[in-house]
Amino acid sequence: MYRYALILFFILLLNLEALGQGLKPHVDFTYKSIGKQVTYLEDKSNALTLEDAKAANAAGQFQPGRKDILNLGNTQSAFWIKINYKNTGPEKVYLVVDISSIEHIDCYAIKRDGSVKYMKSGSIAAAEPGVAITNNFVFELSDHVVDSVPEEIYLRVRTNNYMMVPLKIATADTIMKGQSFKERLEYIYIGILLGLLLFNFFLYLSLKDDTYLYYSLYILTLTMYQLFYLRGYGYLVGEDFRIILNHYPHVFLSTSIITSLIFCRKFLNLEETVPGMVKVFHFLMGCALVLFLTSITGQKSFSASITQLLGFTTAIVSWIAGIMAYRRGHKPAKYYIVAWFFLCVMVIIVTLSLWGILQFNEFTLQLVAIGSTIELLLLSFALGDRYKLLIKAEREVRDENLALVQNQNLRLESLVQKRTELLSETIEQLESSNAVKNKLFSIIGHDLRSPFNSLISILSLSDMDMLTFEELKFILKENRKNIENIYNTLNNLLYWAKSQMDGITVNASVFDLKTLIDELILVYLPLIQKKEIDAQIEVKESHLVYADENQITLILRNLIDNAIKFTPNGQKLGIELIKLQDSTLVCIRNTVSDVSSIDVKDIMEREIPGSTNGTETERGIGLGLLLCREYVNSNGGEFTARLEEDTILFCFSLPNATI
Repeated sequence: MYRYALILFFILLLNLEALGQGLKPHVDFTYKSIGKQVTYLEDKSNALTLEDAKAANAAGQFQPGRKDILNLGNTQSAFWIKINYKNTGPEKVYLVVDISSIEHIDCYAIKRDGSVKYMKSGSIAAAEPGVAITNNFVFELSDHVVDSVPEEIYLRVRTNNYMMVPLKIATADTIMKGQSFKERLEYIYIGILLGLLLFNFFLYLSLKDDTYLYYSLYILTLTMYQLFYLRGYGYLVGEDFRIILNHYPHVFLSTSIITSLIFCRKFLNLEETVPGMVKVFHFLMGCALVLFLTSITGQKSFSASITQLLGFTTAIVSWIAGIMAYRRGHKPAKYYIVAWFFLCVMVIIVTLSLWGILQFNEFTLQLVAIGSTIELLLLSFALGDRYKLLIKAEREVRDENLALVQNQNLRLESLVQKRTELLSETIEQLESSNAVKNKLFSIIGHDLRSPFNSLISILSLSDMDMLTFEELKFILKENRKNIENIYNTLNNLLYWAKSQMDGITVNASVFDLKTLIDELILVYLPLIQKKEIDAQIEVKESHLVYADENQITLILRNLIDNAIKFTPNGQKLGIELIKLQDSTLVCIRNTVSDVSSIDVKDIMEREIPGSTNGTETERGIGLGLLLCREYVNSNGGEFTARLEEDTILFCFSLPNATI
């Protein structure tokens, strides 16, 4: 009886000790923040060592965390955080610092034998073994052992900014599951922001309205600040970029504030509606310039303080300016007011959370990105409403003029007809821009998103050491086709979009076709050798032509790339130059596996891009041949295609250079 009571007493003591140390007795590694289960100490001198921290903990100087996410404020002090955990499962566990903006992180994992495993990382630190750096920091802890003795971790963190420390201990499996929801959410608002950016930029190219340009710049700079700094995806651009960005993060925010103020002034037409607010906007732009200078000179902590005040003030002033403009008859400000009001509420919540008045949690980390995305979406609605009102006003003018036509002479009738033609042309431009948007979104959504998702997944698995070197090498080799296809797709997409928006501009010059083809063959030689293609290049002398060299390069790249893509392994591919009296004929031929499946008429007349797979499932979006036809015609040549037995030939002519 006494023996069992004694055993229960010791069990109770162990549980109380675990609770006193800040960690619950039975911790499941479910990727949840453990701020309430740790203790911490502020090191104002920034000079405490690990032994000093241990001594302070033994003296009871560490205080328990009271929130799931530690909110340590805007301070230059270092903080020591003590974590106890027990790993009795079969899997290795990891410590996750689930934020990307902490500059210095020192992790001391104390093993059962008293030895210390030291790992160092941070937003301005280079990658080191044992730590995976993505949009957070993942520290590899010790392997599981049979006994259930708790292990200790001392974490030292320091930054020159607001310090939020979301801590998690999890297995590789729970990390993947825990991040999946967050990543899906981020993909949604990143997709919305990219869609808004492309749509409004192409509207600017089509309509030549500066308002769309300023709005696009606002989206671009704000997205870069959120995506690369707040959400920590700067590592995708490279480690050097990530480190530089985290030294000067508020540069993007200052430019975002400046572009947003310019957009608001243009959208609200402040000089006419609320001229008294123009000076206020100029003052805020000056403050944003000060933020830019303090950030670029490395005064990060001071810049963070300015950011809170300036961000809140800009949102309030922009909202008030919209209300005043609306009351003075500027009807397009309706959605604008709602957008900035929503942003004001979001800024207030985040600011109160940073100040500790409201609880800082996982949702607060996402709130800035979600709130800004909704604000930008509402501003896009405001631009649409503005354009609708402009069209409505134009229609009213047209109807009024048509009514006057019945009572006026022929001179007024001519004037009304010109106005009607101008309005019709504007509507056609809008419909054309909308069609371009639909095509672009379709191509981006179906042909670019999947390869990027695949590459991001590979990088995440690699950063977490879940792939061997051979597995990583094999997967990257298999995905090389995706990278090459993405490059070709983007190249064709940019040329096609430019031709759709501005028309095709030819900058002709004299150049040698032979030299150009020789250079391209060197680029494509590895692909030719890989498929064991018998390449017959019949280009033996110079052929000087007069055309746009960049456009002809694009034509040749698309035709050679298609020829390689659709030539079966071990078959033939040929390139031939034929000099005619006034022109030079370029012919590219290749063997095809199924002649009956090729419709030459469809190839020559197709106006909408269509996707086709090559012999090794190489992807394409069908823009290549469309660009070839348009660019050949613009350069004064003729583009043809024909079948000869099991071979398809694409030929085009170019005018010879006159010497």
